[in-house]
Amino acid sequence: MSKQAKGAGEEPATPAATDKPTPPDEQPPQHSTADPGVIAERLQYLFENKRKPDGKKYSYREAIRAIEATGGASISVGYLSQLVNGVRTNPMMDAIQGLAKFFGVPLSYFDEHEDTEETNEQLKLVAALQHAGVQDVAMRTVGLPPESVKLVLSMIDRVREVEGLPPAESPSNTDE
Repeated sequence: MSKQAKGAGEEPATPAATDKPTPPDEQPPQHSTADPGVIAERLQYLFENKRKPDGKKYSYREAIRAIEATGGASISVGYLSQLVNGVRTNPMMDAIQGLAKFFGVPLSYFDEHEDTEETNEQLKLVAALQHAGVQDVAMRTVGLPPESVKLVLSMIDRVREVEGLPPAESPSNTDE
């Protein structure tokens, strides 16, 4: 096993130019304030859950290109990787603004005091709507009377059952 692979999960190795370890007072600050990993956690969530129309994840390069194409900040892949992995915990404001715009979330999404549950639910809904055919089914029910929409939903439930899928969660009670 190589020396590099052996140390995985341990403290980062010192630069190759020196043989002595970095003194504790010269090491980069560890997560010391409230929760400096908030930005990393939220970026990880966005990269995992905000998908391209084809359902694939965005790469860092794709995100950067899209941000720059809309006049946003110029961000390097390395810098973005450090933000996502929590290495950098105090990002440049223009980088966060570009990322918020790219992912379609409010700038406050990256505030550690912000409750992101509602935004995350909206992201899940958008992702579900982008799933093949879901938007078409939803659009075709527009204008139908409630009884007909109920019938369509019961047919979908039956197809899920036949396909061996679990019952779908209903966002509202459609039985009343």
